[in-house]
Amino acid sequence: MVEMTDSQRTWEAWFDAFTRIRDAWPAPADVACPDGDGGGLHITYTGSAESRIGFATLWCDVGRNGIFLSRVGIPEGADMLTFDATPEERAAAIPDIRLIPTDPYTPDED
Repeated sequence: MVEMTDSQRTWEAWFDAFTRIRDAWPAPADVACPDGDGGGLHITYTGSAESRIGFATLWCDVGRNGIFLSRVGIPEGADMLTFDATPEERAAAIPDIRLIPTDPYTPDED
Protein backbone atom coordinates (compact mmCIF):
# COMPACT_ATOMS: atom_id res chain seq x y z
CA MET A 1 0.00 0.00 0.00
CA VAL A 2 1.31 3.45 -0.92
CA GLU A 3 1.20 6.04 1.84
CA MET A 4 -0.52 9.36 1.22
CA THR A 5 1.70 12.27 0.30
CA ASP A 6 1.55 15.52 2.26
CA SER A 7 -0.35 17.15 -0.61
CA GLN A 8 -2.87 14.28 -0.64
CA ARG A 9 -3.39 14.66 3.13
CA THR A 10 -3.92 18.41 2.67
CA TRP A 11 -6.46 17.83 -0.12
CA GLU A 12 -8.30 15.19 1.93
CA ALA A 13 -8.51 17.55 4.94
CA TRP A 14 -10.06 20.24 2.74
CA PHE A 15 -12.44 17.78 1.09
CA ASP A 16 -13.49 16.52 4.55
CA ALA A 17 -14.22 20.12 5.61
CA PHE A 18 -16.35 20.62 2.48
CA THR A 19 -18.26 17.39 3.14
CA ARG A 20 -18.98 18.32 6.76
CA ILE A 21 -20.29 21.76 5.78
CA ARG A 22 -22.37 20.39 2.90
CA ASP A 23 -23.83 17.56 5.01
CA ALA A 24 -24.85 19.96 7.80
CA TRP A 25 -26.80 22.19 5.39
CA PRO A 26 -29.01 24.10 6.09
CA ALA A 27 -27.64 24.25 9.63
CA PRO A 28 -24.39 26.16 10.03
CA ALA A 29 -21.39 23.92 10.59
CA ASP A 30 -18.54 24.89 12.88
CA VAL A 31 -15.71 23.45 10.79
CA ALA A 32 -12.16 24.63 11.41
CA CYS A 33 -9.98 25.70 8.51
CA PRO A 34 -7.78 22.74 7.55
CA ASP A 35 -4.79 25.12 7.48
CA GLY A 36 -5.23 25.75 11.21
CA ASP A 37 -5.20 29.53 10.80
CA GLY A 38 -8.50 30.11 12.63
CA GLY A 39 -10.20 31.47 9.53
CA GLY A 40 -13.79 30.94 8.49
CA LEU A 41 -14.67 28.62 5.63
CA HIS A 42 -16.99 29.67 2.83
CA ILE A 43 -18.55 27.76 -0.07
CA THR A 44 -19.73 29.28 -3.32
CA TYR A 45 -21.73 27.06 -5.64
CA THR A 46 -22.07 27.61 -9.39
CA GLY A 47 -24.54 25.56 -11.36
CA SER A 48 -27.87 24.94 -12.97
CA ALA A 49 -31.00 26.06 -11.12
CA GLU A 50 -32.94 23.23 -12.76
CA SER A 51 -30.66 20.29 -12.03
CA ARG A 52 -28.89 21.72 -8.94
CA ILE A 53 -25.66 20.22 -10.33
CA GLY A 54 -22.55 22.30 -10.74
CA PHE A 55 -19.28 23.01 -9.01
CA ALA A 56 -18.19 24.34 -5.65
CA THR A 57 -15.36 26.50 -4.42
CA LEU A 58 -14.45 26.26 -0.72
CA TRP A 59 -12.02 28.78 0.74
CA CYS A 60 -10.71 30.25 3.98
CA ASP A 61 -11.13 33.96 4.60
CA VAL A 62 -7.77 34.25 6.42
CA GLY A 63 -5.24 32.16 4.50
CA ARG A 64 -7.08 32.55 1.18
CA ASN A 65 -6.47 28.89 0.31
CA GLY A 66 -9.22 26.69 -1.06
CA ILE A 67 -10.34 23.86 -3.29
CA PHE A 68 -12.47 23.53 -6.40
CA LEU A 69 -14.84 20.57 -6.82
CA SER A 70 -16.61 19.75 -10.05
CA ARG A 71 -19.85 17.87 -10.58
CA VAL A 72 -21.36 18.40 -7.14
CA GLY A 73 -24.96 18.41 -6.04
CA ILE A 74 -26.02 21.84 -4.84
CA PRO A 75 -28.27 21.70 -1.75
CA GLU A 76 -31.80 23.02 -2.17
CA GLY A 77 -31.99 26.59 -0.94
CA ALA A 78 -28.23 27.19 -1.08
CA ASP A 79 -27.21 30.38 -2.84
CA MET A 80 -25.48 29.80 -6.14
CA LEU A 81 -24.14 31.57 -9.16
CA THR A 82 -25.43 30.48 -12.54
CA PHE A 83 -23.10 29.11 -15.19
CA ASP A 84 -23.52 32.35 -17.13
CA ALA A 85 -22.51 34.60 -14.21
CA THR A 86 -20.31 37.50 -15.26
CA PRO A 87 -16.67 37.76 -14.17
CA GLU A 88 -17.73 40.63 -11.91
CA GLU A 89 -20.40 38.47 -10.23
CA ARG A 90 -17.86 35.67 -9.71
CA ALA A 91 -15.28 38.10 -8.29
CA ALA A 92 -17.87 39.48 -5.86
CA ALA A 93 -18.69 35.96 -4.62
CA ILE A 94 -15.25 34.34 -4.68
CA PRO A 95 -12.18 36.35 -3.62
CA ASP A 96 -8.73 35.93 -5.09
CA ILE A 97 -7.65 32.60 -3.59
CA ARG A 98 -4.94 30.00 -4.12
CA LEU A 99 -6.50 26.71 -5.18
CA ILE A 100 -4.89 23.65 -3.64
CA PRO A 101 -4.12 21.24 -6.49
CA THR A 102 -5.19 17.64 -6.35
CA ASP A 103 -2.32 15.19 -6.16
CA PRO A 104 -2.57 12.77 -9.09
CA TYR A 105 -3.77 9.28 -8.23
CA THR A 106 -0.92 6.82 -7.82
CA PRO A 107 -2.06 3.20 -8.05
CA ASP A 108 -0.77 0.65 -5.55
CA GLU A 109 2.20 -1.29 -6.86
CA ASP A 110 2.03 -5.02 -6.24
